[in-house]
Amino acid sequence: MIGYRLLRTAALALVLYGILGLAIAAAMLVVGVATFGQIATFQKTLDDERSSLVQSIRTVSGTVRDTASSTGDFQRSIDGARLSADRASTLANSTAGTFRSLSEATNVSIFGAQPFATIAPQFAEAADQLQQLAISLGQTRDTLSQNGTDVSRVGNDLNQLQGELDAVASSLSQPGVLGFGTQTLVPFEVAFFGMCLLVILQSAFSLLAGVLLFRMQRALGSESLFPHLERRGSLPETADGEPERLPAVRST
Repeated sequence: MIGYRLLRTAALALVLYGILGLAIAAAMLVVGVATFGQIATFQKTLDDERSSLVQSIRTVSGTVRDTASSTGDFQRSIDGARLSADRASTLANSTAGTFRSLSEATNVSIFGAQPFATIAPQFAEAADQLQQLAISLGQTRDTLSQNGTDVSRVGNDLNQLQGELDAVASSLSQPGVLGFGTQTLVPFEVAFFGMCLLVILQSAFSLLAGVLLFRMQRALGSESLFPHLERRGSLPETADGEPERLPAVRST
């Protein structure tokens, strides 16, 4: 017999299902809002750190660029000093040769006498000193040349480092490099809140169905929900209202 007990049980089950669904949906909303809020805060922190990092890298890149420029100026100064030392060494060497020639020329004999013999050693000594000066200037030139090569290599390394720093800064300056982009979480939020809305709608319809069944049960009282099924299953009544008895089957 399908009666009020079944309706009451079904109504109670639907109401409990609806209440449980609403509670679960509320918990999901609370957790989801908190989680997405934390993710947004973390993303903002990453963006701030990324901006600070890019600014620091660009500052270092500017410092390296200025240092490379100063290195280039220093290299040009060294090249100028090297050229000056080379010219001075060449001039000293040439002058030493001239003084040595003069020292030899003062050894002339005029009627058996050497009037310039007293100044010949002075010219020879001056030639030796100029020769030594030329050697020292040559060594200075070679040292400056080596230093210029080292400074040039340092300048090239600094320029390469500055280019790499600029490339890193340009790469990090794009939003979403660290963490998620601004629109990355939108599909997840839509899917999550859509699922929460679906659970809320199912729970609301379950509550509504439970209330309607409960009202239907109160309206029917103790009557059967499908009385025609019971009429089909019952025996026909006689004229006095008693159910008709089926004839007994005789055995042969």
